[in-house]
Amino acid sequence: MPNPLALPMVRRSVRNLFSPPATRRYPSHVRAAFPGARGTVEFDLSTCVFCNLCARRCPAVAITCDREHWTFAIDQLRCIACGVCAEVCNKGSLRMTTERRAVRGQLDVPGGGRPGREEWRKPAPAVAAGGAGEG
Repeated sequence: MPNPLALPMVRRSVRNLFSPPATRRYPSHVRAAFPGARGTVEFDLSTCVFCNLCARRCPAVAITCDREHWTFAIDQLRCIACGVCAEVCNKGSLRMTTERRAVRGQLDVPGGGRPGREEWRKPAPAVAAGGAGEG
């Protein structure tokens, strides 16, 4: 009768049983970001002029910019973190960060919105009372 310990699978199984895991335990042990890593897009509402250039150049069509309603939205589930939007932005409203954000599920989103979608609204600029033709 052949020796069952002579099989390579048995030795490997016993070794794996007593060795530490080969991967990280993700939620409890998060790897630090390495230099040059791209995490998520960060947006600054106060400097944005809603020129829509970032939305036109986004290869993943993850950015929605509406000048008429003064809204800006990034769909983090579609974003491929290429950084094109940050390079194109003339005002510096967009930049790439190395921090990671946890994508919320459908139940975690207030109002039942789409998970991964972040939206900002800016109040429309005030129109001067009286008009330009008065004098």
